[in-house]
Formats: sequence, C-alpha cells, structure tokens
Amino acid sequence: MSMMKKNRIALTVTLAASMLFTMPVSSVFAAKLPSASYDTMQLHAVPTKQVTYYKAGVASLPQIQWIESVQDLAFLPVQTIGDVTASLRDSSGVYWIGTENGLQRVNFAEQDARDIVQYFAGPRYLYGGDDHVTGIASDGADGIWVRTASGVTHIAMPKQTMQQKTETYERIVRDVHDRRGMVSSSSFSFADPTAEAGVVNYNSPKGIFSSVPATSDNDGLWTAMYAMGEIFRYKSLQEQYGPNPDEAQTAEIQKAKNAAVRATKAVLVLSYVSGRGNGFPSRSYMLTSEYGAQTKDETIYSFQNQSGFWFQNIVGEDAVNPNGIIPSLKKEGVEPIGYSIARVTKDAQNKKGSRLFPSGGTDVMNYNGLGLSQEAIDALNESRPDGQKLGIDIKTIVEVVDGQPVYQVLPVITAATNNANAAEDKTTGINNKPLFQLTAPVYEQIPTFFNELFPESVIKNGKIDMNQIVYKADTSSDEVDGHYALFFTAYKYLVGDSQDQDMLEMKGYIEEVTHRMTELIMKDNHYYIEDATGKSTQWSRWSAKYFNDSLQVMEQQLEWAHKVGVDANGDDALSYGYEDGPLKALEIMAILKAALYITAGSHPETQQKYQEAYDLAFASSYSKEEPFINGKGYINMALEYIDRRLVRQATNAYNDNDNTVVTRDSLKEPSTNANATIHNDWTQYINYSDEELAWFPTYILILLEQDPVRHQQIVNVFDQWYTNEVRENNPFYTFLYQLAHPNKKDIDIASAVRYLYRSYEYMIEFNVQWNRQDVLYIEPGDRDESNKIPNKQTNYALTPDERRTIKHNSNPFESRSQTTGANPGYNYNTGSMEAGTVFTLPYWLGRYFEIIKE
Repeated sequence: MSMMKKNRIALTVTLAASMLFTMPVSSVFAAKLPSASYDTMQLHAVPTKQVTYYKAGVASLPQIQWIESVQDLAFLPVQTIGDVTASLRDSSGVYWIGTENGLQRVNFAEQDARDIVQYFAGPRYLYGGDDHVTGIASDGADGIWVRTASGVTHIAMPKQTMQQKTETYERIVRDVHDRRGMVSSSSFSFADPTAEAGVVNYNSPKGIFSSVPATSDNDGLWTAMYAMGEIFRYKSLQEQYGPNPDEAQTAEIQKAKNAAVRATKAVLVLSYVSGRGNGFPSRSYMLTSEYGAQTKDETIYSFQNQSGFWFQNIVGEDAVNPNGIIPSLKKEGVEPIGYSIARVTKDAQNKKGSRLFPSGGTDVMNYNGLGLSQEAIDALNESRPDGQKLGIDIKTIVEVVDGQPVYQVLPVITAATNNANAAEDKTTGINNKPLFQLTAPVYEQIPTFFNELFPESVIKNGKIDMNQIVYKADTSSDEVDGHYALFFTAYKYLVGDSQDQDMLEMKGYIEEVTHRMTELIMKDNHYYIEDATGKSTQWSRWSAKYFNDSLQVMEQQLEWAHKVGVDANGDDALSYGYEDGPLKALEIMAILKAALYITAGSHPETQQKYQEAYDLAFASSYSKEEPFINGKGYINMALEYIDRRLVRQATNAYNDNDNTVVTRDSLKEPSTNANATIHNDWTQYINYSDEELAWFPTYILILLEQDPVRHQQIVNVFDQWYTNEVRENNPFYTFLYQLAHPNKKDIDIASAVRYLYRSYEYMIEFNVQWNRQDVLYIEPGDRDESNKIPNKQTNYALTPDERRTIKHNSNPFESRSQTTGANPGYNYNTGSMEAGTVFTLPYWLGRYFEIIKE
C-alpha cells in the first residue's frame, strides 16, 4: 500500500501545519528574483506565417492576377537576379522575390536587421517542396500567393501576440499530443469538412486535428517540461489578470491550472505503475489495448511491437510469480499482490550495452546493458530446478573476447538464443515459450488519486486495473532530470502554500515520490537507480568510478599534457562515463537539493543524510582512484565541462590517428575530431541532448542554493555551458542565464525574443531546403555523422521558421532533413508534429520571472 494512503488522514491534519515551518512560502504572483535588476522586455504582436495549400488543379483556388516577371528590383545588381522568376513590391513596401530555388521576403523596415531577408522554401511554404516559383501575387494584407508547377500556397502574415501563439499550442496539445496527461511528439491527421480535397488550411475554423498518440522514448521528460510551462502559465495569468479577474479570465486561469495538474499527475504516476513500491520511475507506460503493446499472438510470450525493456503487470489472487525475487526488490514484511513479466522485445533479448571501464574486463557489472547481476542470478536459481539454472543451462552469448564467448543472462532467453548469440527472436508464443522471462514483484496498487488519467475501461471496482498496464523500465537519467525539476516546480509554484484539499493531496504524493526515488538512488551509497536486473539502468548512474576510473593513471602519462587520456601502454583509458561527469555531477547535486527542499516536513529523518551528501559535493576534490567516494567534490567535476569535452575529443582523434597525439604535423588523415583538436574547438564535440539535460539541475540549483559561494560556483558551471548555448539564441537557455545573472543588463534577450517571434505556429516536421547562399557551411560535428553521411552545419543558427522542427536536444546548426525535391502528391493531411513545449516553457517562465511581458 502507498505510504501516501497510510498517512492521508495525518496529512490533512498535521502536514500543512508542519510545512509552514519547513517550506518557504511561494509568492502567488509573478516576480523577479530578489535583488534582480534586469529590465523587462515588452513583447509586441508580430507577423506570423500561416500557410494554406492548394494542390494543382483544385477548383476552389481564387482568381489571381499572377506576376510572372521580374519587376521592382532596381536596387539589386543584375548579376544577382539571374534565377529570379517573378518579383513584386507590395503596398507595405515589402519585396517578394520568387526564384528557381524558393521565395524571399525583403523588408527594409524590419526593426531587426537579421529579419530584413526571410526565406521560404521546402514543403512547409511551397507546395510539395517544389521550389521553382512560376508566379506570385500580393494578397493585399501583407501576405503572398505563390505558384509552382505542383500547386499554390497562400502565405498569410497576420499579426499575433506570443500569448495568442501559445493558445494554438495548447489546442494542439489537447487534440494531438495528450496521452493520459503525457505530452510528447506525435503523428497527426487533419480534416476540414468545409474544404475541397487538395486544399489544406491548418488555421481553418472548421479544421480538426486528431491523432492516436503513442509512447515516446522519454515520456516523463517531455511531459515534465510541458507541466512546468503550464505551472508558470497558471502563475503568470494570475498576475496578468489581477485579484479580480472576470469570468473569462477566471476560466483561462483554471484551464492553465487544470493542464498543470493533469501533466504533473501524469509524471507522478510513472513512479507507481510498476507497483515495485521503491520509487522506481518508469520511463513510460502503455495500456494493453494500445498498438505498441500488442504481441504477435496476444500472449505475454510472443514478440511485442514496441521496442524497449517493457514489463506487463499480472495482479490478482491467481497471479503466481514463476520466478523468485532478487534481493534488491524484496520488501521485508510485505507480500506481493502480483508480479510483472518482461515482454519479449529486441532489447530484452540482446541489449548487452557497452563496457564501462577499459580495465573492467568482461564481468557483467562492467556492461551497461540488461544482463542480470550474479547476485540476481543466484537468487533466482534458488527456485529453479536442475537443468534450468540461469548462467549454467540458460545463458546467451553477448560477444567474443580473445576467442572466448562472453555469456550473460538477459531478461528474455529463448530456445533460439540459449547458448547462442544474443539476437532478436520473433518466433516465440504460447506454443514456443521463452526459456526465461525476468519478473519483478508488484507490491502495491496504483493510488486512486490517478484514476482521472485513465479511461473508464481501465477502472475496475474503483481502482486502476493494473493488469492493463505495460511499463517501460531501463529508465534514463533524462527522465530523472525532468522529474525532479517538475517536482520542485510543482511543489513551490503550483501547490505552494495552498490549503486546498486536492493540492494538499498532490503535495503528499510529490513528497512521497521524491523521497522514495532519492532513497533508491542513495541506497547503500551506490548512486544509481537499480532495475529488476539487479544492476543500474543503462544511464541512471552517478558513481565516481563511472566518471573517473583510471584517471590517476592517465594524469601520469605524457599524453595527458595534450589532453589525451591513455594508460601506460598508450591505449585509450577513459571510462565510458568520463565525458558525462560534469552533467551527472549537476544532476545528483540537484537531486539532493530538491529532496532537501521537498521532503523537509514529511521526512525529517533523512534530512541529515541528504545534507551531508550535498555538502560532500562541495569538497575540495573528487576521487580519481580506488577507493572512490561517491559524490565527493562533484562541484569540481562539474567545473570541467569544457575540459572533459576537449579530452574526449583529443583522445578520439588520437585513436583515429594510430595512437598518436594529433598535431598539424602528425595528422595522418583529416577528420572532424582531428581538426577540432588542432584548433582546440570543443564546440564540435557537443552533445546537444546534454545541453538540454543540464538545464534542469541548473534551474533547481540556481533557484534553491542560497549560500553565495556555492551559488557562484554553480553559476560558473552554467557559464561554461552557455558559452555555446549563447550562439543558439534560444530563450530556453537565455532566460535561465538571466536568472543566473540577475544583475546583468547586457544579456541578449532581444535575440531570444526573436526566437519566439520566428517560431512556427504549427510545429509540423517538414523537410527543409538547405541550398542557400546566405550561410556558410562548416564541417559536421562529431555527433552529426549518420551512417557515414555527414550533415553539414550552418555557421550561425537559423531562425526556427527557416529550419527543421526540433526539440532543445538537437543541434540547431545541423542541416539535416534536406528536402528531396518536388512532390505534387504531397499529403498535408497527415504527418508528425512536435508539441509546442519548446515554446511554452521558456515563454511562460520568462513571463513569470518578468524577463518578458505582453
């Protein structure tokens, strides 16, 4: 039973009172940070590109007087307009120039010089991606009609406020992205009963977006971001409409609160769907009725459509676990109410992972895959008969080292993979059951607090039917990042000092989940999230050895002076997690700081432990050799963000250069890593996903750390990350940077606002025309080579409405998703779409902290 359930009565009586002494009271309305002196930027309504698509030959296309010649371009040299096919100057003095390679808008009256020339190409703006313009015509309202051989587009340019733009994002979230409160990218369908076939206008008042949203890789992370934006939306609207809002304003505030509560619940429930009762945060979950959860013969023994490491719950009086329980999942004095069984998937059958430490050999604990620990194997073998012992009779080969097979026990082993190479086996079923399927105990029912997230078909006798739940394990630290940032945000800004019963109940669940998850991470001081394998999940690990194994040895080698990490034999000795150290250091510090804040009143017994662990992170140095001390000196590791990128990059270049330090003279063959190493350019080795992930712990620490010395150290860490982020002009980073430097008045807020102004209204994933003359293309970054096909990078970040639709975790300079040419049959009624979270979170955060205002 949930701890929350046991203590619910006590919560309503004593918790609120106790929290008055332990939790700072949150301000009701938007406010700058204390002592902040930055200026608030006023936003304005700006032209927003709204496109209607007309397939060639449709009858409903209006009669248009097409311009099919070059005119009004006397200001341009003749030599530069050879590919111009049509041009005009509209009544507002704006030049529209159609070419053989797209459309340009030139407005010398733009306030920002960077917006004078704007580009329109690819299927988002020109029908079917046919970029050869054959005619243009002004619409008389600052927009343009554009004709190609494939069809016609009408690009309207109505002015919108940024708050109006968020209203579109909210509608699309509701119609397309929402999956029981979870919000992530999704496929979509669009229909307009009033439109002729071949005509698509996403802004039509009768148009309907719909979808069947499916699980995404990190549902909790994306939903946490959405929820945080909605929380700041709720608080900002309270400020905007004042103490006496009218009926419509009250309804808008309530909608924002409802959205924030729903999304927060959707993240919280991820810590309950497994029923493990130990704080394990599932990466995602599905209902058995969803397509991704379907198996080939509709049994738990056959192959599942959705990849990943998934478990199905089996709960009830007849639920008899076919396996034992591994030690780390046992709960003393508590009997399971059922079990969950690993689904047959590719990952469950062959995800061995990578070796973590060059010196670690082939022991299963040196792999970050799904192989079971020996302790788990031994426990499970206690109840298995002779001839069916794991690791003896049932095992699979994950690789061959020095001519010898390396065996592991993976979560699913079949007759085809037993004592053979680990592989994807789709032949299992009711008549060909796997020889082994890992199970985990289910100890508790999902609390009824979350019932409203589920359809009626899932509610049985007033409770959520756990037998309809299939959850994803192997949870990434990406998820953990997002969860803690949301829990802090919801606790401080959504719940705050509210005495509302529903808010108090939510407060209790936030406290319980935060405490449980933190205890899971800190258990035995191991600094990782343990899964049903008896090991850490692949990425949720924060141990010192993971980051710094053999570092003491490497620092003694001559190559270290060249930022190359090798052992005494000259071989690469960097641990698998070396470059992750700075990010992970921030993460564990934020985990502890958030837990101290959230659980102060509900779990005073763990405050000292968390405080001592947090204080340890500010020790003078971190561990570089055995015995490693987890958490010690992690702030110093966090301060090595740039340096560790340079070391990993130079070591990769060394490996590619026949184990020779790369210099101009020693380079044997040019490469991205080698060139960047020679120029000491660490920006070529950036993991843009890490940039996004570092935002969350930085946000927590900047807002919670009150000690001026420690706060400055954290700011110094963020300054390193922002060295590259400033190039992206992304308000997600810029607004947080302003919070980190509340007295700086020279931060480029204008470019961040321009990012908002130039963001798509509909974040549909269209391919992009990258054949442009106004940018320089530089070599791809280390992570930008896909299947050996390099993706060049632009030398500056294009505005969002001129590049592919991306989240914050992608390289904004990368010229990926190149359009493949004209497609007269392009289907604008279906596609894929990102949620507007990339806009709404920074926008509403900026509004709340008065960095921007409408």
